[in-house]
Amino acid sequence: MNCRWSLRLLVFALAVLIFAGIGPAAAAYSYNPFTDISESAWYYWDVMTAVQSGLVNGKTATTFCPDDYLTYAEAVKLASCLNQLWWTGTVTLTNGSPWYRTYVDYAWETGILTEEYYWNGYATRGRYLALFANALPENALTEINDIPDNSIPDVSVYDPDAEEIYALYRAGIVQGIDEWHTCNPYDYIKRSEVAAILTRIIDSSSRLRFSTAWDWDTESSDGGWDWDSGVQKYWIVVDFWDREDLTVYTEATTLGMILLDNGITLESDEIPSVDLWNDWLDEDMTITVDRVVTDYENIRQVVPRTYEETGVDTIPRGDVSVVQEGADGESILHYSVTYRNGVEIDRRLDWEEVVTPMVPEKVEVGVGGTLVGGDGVTYSYSWRKICKATYYNIYGNTYSGNYVSTHTVATNFDYIPLGTRMYIKNDRYDFGYRVSEDTGHLDPWQVDIWMPDDDPNAPLMSIEGVVKDMVVYFLD
Repeated sequence: MNCRWSLRLLVFALAVLIFAGIGPAAAAYSYNPFTDISESAWYYWDVMTAVQSGLVNGKTATTFCPDDYLTYAEAVKLASCLNQLWWTGTVTLTNGSPWYRTYVDYAWETGILTEEYYWNGYATRGRYLALFANALPENALTEINDIPDNSIPDVSVYDPDAEEIYALYRAGIVQGIDEWHTCNPYDYIKRSEVAAILTRIIDSSSRLRFSTAWDWDTESSDGGWDWDSGVQKYWIVVDFWDREDLTVYTEATTLGMILLDNGITLESDEIPSVDLWNDWLDEDMTITVDRVVTDYENIRQVVPRTYEETGVDTIPRGDVSVVQEGADGESILHYSVTYRNGVEIDRRLDWEEVVTPMVPEKVEVGVGGTLVGGDGVTYSYSWRKICKATYYNIYGNTYSGNYVSTHTVATNFDYIPLGTRMYIKNDRYDFGYRVSEDTGHLDPWQVDIWMPDDDPNAPLMSIEGVVKDMVVYFLD
């Protein structure tokens, strides 16, 4: 199967599942139907191309919702399906329980995932780009751009996901959010950005060509000229999140030199929007320094017991017997939580600690059954019990006043009440339909079966004495 057309079909299918709205199929549009998409927006042509090519749909017939965020669950589904189609030519993955589990398991097995996420949380740009880079083979990420290491302002080669982010920059699939090609890896990824990325993955002709390599021969007309020194100078503002800002008037330099000259050392959790030493500052600009902190949060939770029910015919129909008492469990969820400037931007489940195992509640419920007797009649019974059986052949009236018959059985009325209808048999005997009509000095679950003298079972019963494995079916 042609990979390009395979991927086009894939993304259309994914669009129906993730981006689909209530309007007509997006491929049918020959104009911009969306009231929230302006022609002046940077993503206008990307979204229109994606929509008119059948890659994505609006959320409704007239709205695309370009600023809505994507969740990690939706992101891993896109990445897993993209990977499967690339390698097999088809997508066989379907929803699981919860719906995203199938895609998460696949991503683990294929190496797309290297850690677990809070799947209902919003995906950050950096993590989203890493998922898609891991989902694509090397030949899908041919380098077309000169992007030196550490040339993306806010992505050092030592940062998480740096390798994947640089690969997508070099392949022209992403270019950043501004003229300096800033990535903002800790921001959430938007639908407009996802549409653009999908379009560039599918259509290599739409990939972006640019460079972040510094051209030392290029002169800048920005900034001001210092007539005293004869050197062009610029106003550089360093905007710290939680300390006093710094403003300097300087010739072209780096942020590292500015901080060094002013006796400022960045703390380990302070992340500047430009590289300290590799980004040349040659225009009036503001550099932000965010504080990105990872904290650890432990949440104790109750794990509700499950309920397992088994239907049996060894207790009366409708009765419930507890086989195993259940108990709620308890676990502690250990999260790594990342904050940027005091605002949570990412939450990852590191591991779940079982404090008390959950014990499932197991019960048996009487459901009864049916049997076909030796007389060919189908009997419905409430339950069955193995009893010991004896026989007697005394003629006369029973306790109930009826004359003895081949339907008569004597029982202990405290356990098998007078009038109880039953079918009595085992592998050797079939005494058929019986009614408790008589009693005597009998054990709790004993059945004393009346038989005439000429009954062929009588001699066998005499030899055995007491038959301890007789099955009594108590009829409805």
